[in-house]
Amino acid sequence: MNDPNGLVYYDGVYHLFYQYNPADKVWDDMHWGHATSSDLIRWTHKPVALFPDAEGLGYVFSGGAVVDWKNSSGLGSKSTPPLVAQFTHSSVSGHQVQSLAYSADQGESWVMYAGNPIIENPGIADFRDPKVIWDDRSNQWIMVVAAGDRIKFYRSINLIDWEFLQDFGEGIGAHGGCWECPDLFPLTTKNQNIQKWVLLVSLNPGGPNGGSATQYFVGDFDGDNFRQEHSDTLWLDYGPDHYAGITWSGLSPINGRRILIAWMSNWQYANHVPTDPWRGAMTVPRELSLIETGQGLRVAAKPVSEYDQLRVGQQFILENTLIESDKLLCQGATVHDSLDIEIEVELDALQGDWILKICNEHDEQLEINCRVTGGEIEVRRDRAAFDMPPEGDFVRAIKAPLDLNGRQNLSLRILKDRSSLEIFTGEGVALITALFFTHRPLNQIKIELPDGDQLRLIKAVINELESIWD
Repeated sequence: MNDPNGLVYYDGVYHLFYQYNPADKVWDDMHWGHATSSDLIRWTHKPVALFPDAEGLGYVFSGGAVVDWKNSSGLGSKSTPPLVAQFTHSSVSGHQVQSLAYSADQGESWVMYAGNPIIENPGIADFRDPKVIWDDRSNQWIMVVAAGDRIKFYRSINLIDWEFLQDFGEGIGAHGGCWECPDLFPLTTKNQNIQKWVLLVSLNPGGPNGGSATQYFVGDFDGDNFRQEHSDTLWLDYGPDHYAGITWSGLSPINGRRILIAWMSNWQYANHVPTDPWRGAMTVPRELSLIETGQGLRVAAKPVSEYDQLRVGQQFILENTLIESDKLLCQGATVHDSLDIEIEVELDALQGDWILKICNEHDEQLEINCRVTGGEIEVRRDRAAFDMPPEGDFVRAIKAPLDLNGRQNLSLRILKDRSSLEIFTGEGVALITALFFTHRPLNQIKIELPDGDQLRLIKAVINELESIWD
């Protein structure tokens, strides 16, 4: 599996569709796989939703889905609104167009629209990954589509007939590779006094730590044009294994949440990761927010609150402890495959940098280097990379900035699973998502300091997490 597709919430059910090749563990004959959940944590696999037509319009690439509440498309009824999916058909020759499918039974089965494609190719090679949102202010559907290294905006009143609005992206943001998987949505600050529009754009290659990554733009959208309000490049996640993330539609009218999930891999090595019998996974669902920082408005992310229900078993807590040298926090039976780790340290008492190590007695380890003096966090996985080919750049150091200006404390939340690490710093502005592969479980957690340095640990809480899959 790779890109998440068609994220839509309807009648108490979260639908997750995704790029899926049922015949092999590498990208090829792409379908839309399907899973559902009532809590974003426990998922039920469903039959394949969309099938390719290799002799016709082609393979089924990425896209989104919406609930057509008013039946503007005429594909359902007002009493039974259809779910409408927009996606890219890509022919065997690579010709890409935008198409539509719909469901009249709450996503259980899907029908290809007879009038596909709904948007013809304007004469470019890479034209894909439509995402649709309803804009209340302009009373219309808005679609964003990746087109080379631009985003094309369209509008419609019925999800079928689309009018071009603008091209966005020339000379803006990162352009190290092809733009993909856009998303557009409004976000409001916590105090409700600022609302802005956010445009997500995945990029491959050209990420801040090599290969795939997702950038974002904060600005205004008036129903006709999107304009960003910053000149610097902003990254949703600095890690190499967070890509093609999009958000669920159908949530805003209910509780205003904006929840995103992303594919947890990187096209530099996605076809070679040593997992069996599966290959490819999703990140933990993340709730997005808009926050004010010293550098301007930024998108922050944190694990959805539903994730807390997985905390089970023994809990390790260490409070108000001054660490003067290497400190073993816990080891052995207390360190499980799946952990939720929260650490807060006092910056004033910190003489220099410090390292959190998740390791074992066989010299396998992950290093999370907190470089306070340099204002960055660095993850090293060169000793947690078995069977990874050298040409994929898997062992390079992974870096993200730490905004420590005016802060008294530094906090980290780390979600560690059997082969993945998701790190949330402070308010959730600098994130790192990274895969790792070891021969044996990492069953020790240590804090390492240079000789003579001290670290005041305000609190460390380590929770074992329930295993969802057997």
